[in-house]
Amino acid sequence: MTQDQQPASADDWFVSGNACAQRGDLHGALNAFEQARLLRPADAAIHNSLALIFVALERYPEALQRYLDALALDPRTVDIHHNLGWVYEQTHRLEEAVLSYRKAAETGALVDGSYNNMANCLQALGRFDEAHEAYRRAIEIAPRSGVYYRNYVQSKRMTPDDPCFIAMQDMLSRADSLTPDNEAQFHFALGHALGEMKQNDVSFDHLLKANAMYRGSVNYNEALTLGLFDQLPQLLNADVLKAKRGLGDASDAPVFIVGMPRSGSTLIEQILASHPQVFGAGERPDFGKALMSALARSPEEGDKLNLDTILNASAAQLTSLGADYVRRIRNEVPDAEAYQRITDKYPFNFINVGLIHLALPNARFIHSRRAPVETCLSIFSRIFHDVPFSYDLGELGRYYRAYDALMAHWRQALPEGVMIEVQYEELVDDLEGNARRMLAHCGLDWDERCLAFHQTQRQVNTASASQVRQPIYRTSLARWRPVAPLLQPLYEALGPELAGEWS
Repeated sequence: MTQDQQPASADDWFVSGNACAQRGDLHGALNAFEQARLLRPADAAIHNSLALIFVALERYPEALQRYLDALALDPRTVDIHHNLGWVYEQTHRLEEAVLSYRKAAETGALVDGSYNNMANCLQALGRFDEAHEAYRRAIEIAPRSGVYYRNYVQSKRMTPDDPCFIAMQDMLSRADSLTPDNEAQFHFALGHALGEMKQNDVSFDHLLKANAMYRGSVNYNEALTLGLFDQLPQLLNADVLKAKRGLGDASDAPVFIVGMPRSGSTLIEQILASHPQVFGAGERPDFGKALMSALARSPEEGDKLNLDTILNASAAQLTSLGADYVRRIRNEVPDAEAYQRITDKYPFNFINVGLIHLALPNARFIHSRRAPVETCLSIFSRIFHDVPFSYDLGELGRYYRAYDALMAHWRQALPEGVMIEVQYEELVDDLEGNARRMLAHCGLDWDERCLAFHQTQRQVNTASASQVRQPIYRTSLARWRPVAPLLQPLYEALGPELAGEWS
């Protein structure tokens, strides 16, 4: 078939679809696979390829239907079960995701990825014993894959005689046989495990090696990021927020929990979500998606938003942005009308506070804050998929200082009553007082169930999934710190005021 010829058969369309997908033409691939499906509707591979394109376009309901159709045609293919589980996972249907991953594991032979993903879902559901068993199965199948060990040790306290702990030490004794990524994963895993065992010096040594290795694979433009933080206070100052107040969507359902990762935001959301009128939606990137959609609209549509001219943003533009976010977040909430408030704890919404306020003037913010050095050390001990600044102590400290300055601006610029701050250390010392303050801020009556937050059954998809299913504990308030010379890059980047706060 030449380039100018129109595909004639299902095979031709299928080949064309794969070619489009390989060069990133997702819409071309979608059209080609749809044509192939029309010509050969009983081909499971075509349905599976269509589903993959729908996933890439984040059109999950359509992807789900295509995977179900593929499964009906070919129930023995491992990839289809696994891919179906992944779509269920992305749409927060974790019980169904577990079943699909389990089916993939039962159907296939080397299915370490299915066991790992199943374990992640089980952990989010609070089914920790089952999660640990699934992680161990992944490790048995792929004993050189460091990410499985890291996931396992972050969900379970290790003991020196645990076979996985012994295996990690053995793997790192032969590090020259590992890929750089796997070696970094093993260092993170062993660093975490040793920290739990209070072998702190050797633990931090592993974390230093892990972060140094991992930093090389991360794309982070520090100047661009910190430059954006510098511009926002000028773009969205108190006068702008005052002049445009009330122009956006009127919904008062959203409650944004913002701040740095590892600052206590999961605990705050768990407390609030224990109230019967609150749904905890977890970390949702929906405002960013709504914003990108608004920025991408063609000028012909008449409502394209341009951040460079935010001073001229119309009521219609701001209302459209706010309404798009509310629609997106409500789509993630079963029986959304049953709740007065929906929490969104995507931490990096701290960047968007001013714009969110313009788009959703009745939304409330809770700023989750924790001692700066403690926050930074906790971040430094883990891998996060969306935290590129965290693998170098200097970069981490400079980012924290820029975040702190931006939050100081929002604190000054927002109208009174829009945002409160909750200090993690104070929340641990006075759970009830802070819980009452948060509920009042959200316009909700007191409910005793918020004090028994650890008993609340809900999905928790963050690194703190196990911690928030325990009563308040104080052991994280005074973490062990490495000797000062090792932390000097962090101290210098934070500056003396932040480095000494809560120390």
